[in-house]
Amino acid sequence: MEKEDIISDVGKKLNYKHILMLIIGIIIIILIIFIGIVIKTNNQKKIKIAKETQKEESIENKKQQEEEIMRFVLENKQKEEEKNATGIIYLTFDDGPSQDSTPRILEILAKNNVKATFFVIHYSEENEALVKKEHSQGHKVALHGYTHTYSQIYTSLDACMENFRKIQEQVYNTIGEKSNIIRFPGGSSNTVSRKYCQGVMTELTQKVVAEGYRYFDWNVDSDDAGKAKNSDDVYNNVTSKLKPRKVKCSFNA
Repeated sequence: MEKEDIISDVGKKLNYKHILMLIIGIIIIILIIFIGIVIKTNNQKKIKIAKETQKEESIENKKQQEEEIMRFVLENKQKEEEKNATGIIYLTFDDGPSQDSTPRILEILAKNNVKATFFVIHYSEENEALVKKEHSQGHKVALHGYTHTYSQIYTSLDACMENFRKIQEQVYNTIGEKSNIIRFPGGSSNTVSRKYCQGVMTELTQKVVAEGYRYFDWNVDSDDAGKAKNSDDVYNNVTSKLKPRKVKCSFNA
């Protein structure tokens, strides 16, 4: 009887051991499966991210290529337009009239049947005849200011407006027409005015329009009143910068 009990106990212990090993095996299998799923999921995420990144890079590269192509097309189109352009050059002269240069300028313009705009400053009775001649020959007599002295012009809004009104009145008394075309001494975006009145140009550009004036700057400068030393310098300064619809500025002084 004792022998049978011993055998029974051994059997039970073996069964428990087998069951325990089975449970451990199942747990290990479950862990392996779980780890495999996690690894697979992570790999899928990485693949997905990689594909999305690659897609985004592809889209970005395609966008850059399209932009480069568009830029190339536009640049070539612009070059072709400039090559074949027959635009208008607006020839303008500032700071006159002057006995030294205005008569010769008028002679050359008449000879070539070219019209120009003269932005005049205060002139003497002697030079009044030149303004009349500019007008009679079909040129536009415009306003540059009664004075060109920055320290007097840009001290205030009122000072600059009065500077235009005074030259407007003088021109009207000379040619019988009220000119409303103006050019700010130094241009509408000059920085010298800040020395005398901060922010005055912002106010002025709005004020002159409100009072019926039209102001024009320039984008090609002959620099004859600056660094140009001779006629070749003036010619090269102008022709090297000419493009369709450019405004050309040349000074009388």
